[in-house]
Amino acid sequence: MLKREDLWLWGQDAGSHHATLNNCWHLPGENRMGPMEGSLYLGVPNICRVAMGNKPEPPFFDEAEKIKDAPKVVWSIIGDGGSQRTNTGETDLSAVIDVAKVYPNIIGGIMDDFFSDARMKVYTPDVIGACAKGLHDAGLALWTVLYTHELHKPIAEHLVHCDVLTFWTWKAADLPALEENLTQLEGILATPCPIYQGIYFYDYGTGAPMPLDLMQHQLETGLRLYEAGRTKGMVFCSNCIADIGLETVEFTRQWLDTHCI
Repeated sequence: MLKREDLWLWGQDAGSHHATLNNCWHLPGENRMGPMEGSLYLGVPNICRVAMGNKPEPPFFDEAEKIKDAPKVVWSIIGDGGSQRTNTGETDLSAVIDVAKVYPNIIGGIMDDFFSDARMKVYTPDVIGACAKGLHDAGLALWTVLYTHELHKPIAEHLVHCDVLTFWTWKAADLPALEENLTQLEGILATPCPIYQGIYFYDYGTGAPMPLDLMQHQLETGLRLYEAGRTKGMVFCSNCIADIGLETVEFTRQWLDTHCI
């Protein structure tokens, strides 16, 4: 069984996925559900609060107030690939440390879309090591996003500085290889590191709905890996599509009610 306390929501501004490149993922409906609403609706208590398209902007105190009731929060120090302010060597590290001093439910900082070729050139292992030190000195952990299609890149020296990994399968067609890809990641890590499985409700890789059989596969494979101790939990993406009528969302809500304690 899954523990609810090990579940996280990928939390971004309402409407931000539909707004990306004129709805490049062909999402249906309209999204009005923010991170806290998404967390409550899905029954997923913890939140990764991540900038998308530069939003939210620092300082983050107003946004932190909205999710102050979430048990645990990690906040992006590097936002999604469309967040220009964190594409050229700058980070939101100091703003995250500042807000964490006021909101103790913030336990870490996360790097989204980090292992792009452009970002890896700018954010060298030394830079990431300095970010990790800054977070650690503030009592916070460094999290990152890694996709299965990035496993072939020279990532080991960057990962050594990360305390927690979130591991995502961008294309639904690659989900049958989920366990194989996790094994490959485990072989790359110099030392064991907590890994959370990223769970998509939608096939962003092709801009199409996620087939229910693949949704079920990633959930059931994820449960087996969690029960085996190979992963520490799941991160669900996201509030931005939780209210647009996807059958995968309702399937997952029911599945969680059956498999969570």
